[in-house]
Amino acid sequence: MKIKDLRDFIDRECRIDVAIVVNVTEGKSSKGSKYLSLTLQDSTGTIEAKKWEVSPSDEATLALKKVVCIEGYPLIYNGSQLQFKITDVEPVSSYNEEDLILTSPVDRKILMERFMNYVDSIEDNSIKTIVSEIVLNKYNKLLLHPAAKTNHHEYAGGLLHHEVSMLDLAKAIANLYPTINKDLLYGGIILHDIGKTIELSGPIATEYTVQGKLIGHISIIQTDIVEAAKKHNIEGEVVTLLQHMVLSHHGKLEYGSPVLPLTLEAEVMYQIDNIDSKIVMINKALKDVEVGGNSTRIMGLDGRSFYKHSKSEK
Repeated sequence: MKIKDLRDFIDRECRIDVAIVVNVTEGKSSKGSKYLSLTLQDSTGTIEAKKWEVSPSDEATLALKKVVCIEGYPLIYNGSQLQFKITDVEPVSSYNEEDLILTSPVDRKILMERFMNYVDSIEDNSIKTIVSEIVLNKYNKLLLHPAAKTNHHEYAGGLLHHEVSMLDLAKAIANLYPTINKDLLYGGIILHDIGKTIELSGPIATEYTVQGKLIGHISIIQTDIVEAAKKHNIEGEVVTLLQHMVLSHHGKLEYGSPVLPLTLEAEVMYQIDNIDSKIVMINKALKDVEVGGNSTRIMGLDGRSFYKHSKSEK
């Protein structure tokens, strides 16, 4: 059975044949016994799980990044949240890695085609040259990498999906407001998160790399912009403008941007980035919530818990 099928088997014994532990924390019950809170993942999704009355063998088997087969019961808690109560667990030694990778809701080949069409549509030769140079160096990783560790687009091709969604929004907004420089906006969006191909380890049990922890994707890509410009003898304001797009895209100093957005295009990109990531976060939180129920609190949205109304898409 796959994780996506569990909601159809509430309170019935189930077996998930293969899943990977992507998060695990220890706790103690009111009776003082140890339990594990886990996040399990397969190619169809993730689920929060609990293992009560934990043995040393359970701890070893349910460690981070371990691939397991589990038995137990899917149940509803807090009125609307789906959770899996683990009754038995076994290690899995032989498996297909594709069975553990969260899949993109849009085919990655289609996403890449749409992405490259936007790269090709840039008319400013300096912007296009810098962007194309960096994209070429990151192409293969871009097909696989998530956009984040947990918050949004955290699946294979998630970074690509995030960028294409932002570019689609940018196209509509730029057509509505002709004072926006479309080439600069497209270039900034294409580059803004591409440093995550270095910052993050990949789509399975994603972690921050050494470069990600010590440098971060913003610094990584702004350095790449300078190097690409030098390679192609590009100088002047356009290099600074692209750097500014990347350096300011988190929008606020407390969110990790070393500078605030100070051009029209930088501000628009920040808002587009915010829109796409927040909508995906809300949709993710509401996915397994019953109509009339509330999501868990979303820390990236001020700790708010969102209500799933009767007009919500199924």
